[in-house]
Amino acid sequence: MATNLTTSQLVEAQTITVENLQSALDAFEADPGIETVELGGSYSLNLRAAIEASSFAQLTFAKAGASSELKRFAVRTAILLARPQRR
Repeated sequence: MATNLTTSQLVEAQTITVENLQSALDAFEADPGIETVELGGSYSLNLRAAIEASSFAQLTFAKAGASSELKRFAVRTAILLARPQRR
């Protein structure tokens, strides 16, 4: 049975590039309400679900005064731990 790999594993395998990851982060910064992001030619990620599933991201966004850098790091972590869907 095939296992859905995490974004981190897909980056390590060079299936998703660091540039794809950067683009997903940029898309979130441009529109925090964005639902889905493309991660390379073959993968997409429900970014909203990834952030909701991350306790680190939830705590970071709930913290008054959390810096934009910390929020970006929390979103990056959520993306890396998520399991994108193959299109």
